Amino acid sequence: MFSLTRQERQVVLFLLALVLVGLGINFLAKRYAPVKAFVCVTPLMGKVNLNETDKQTLIGIPGIGEKLAQRIIEYRGQQGGFQEIEDLKKIKGISGYRYEKIKDLLYIN
Repeated sequence: MFSLTRQERQVVLFLLALVLVGLGINFLAKRYAPVKAFVCVTPLMGKVNLNETDKQTLIGIPGIGEKLAQRIIEYRGQQGGFQEIEDLKKIKGISGYRYEKIKDLLYIN
């Protein structure tokens, strides 16, 4: 079918070996990648200070995702902090239901 010289066959085998090694390294890198720590805030852990907490801690609160945590931090930066817990209602994405769900897990210093 293909008539390759000895040198061409060696090059093809070398390239195949490189591909296989690359696939193996990729597999191992994904398999043994460091696991990100997941923070989950529960009522047993106590409340989180809304004016001092970081984004990852906010994401760990049930009902707050990455985008909402970012909006909370941006609002905090623009307003110089939260004055009262009800200020959360001014943030896009915090409806009455969500506010009721998260308000008991937060406090303002």
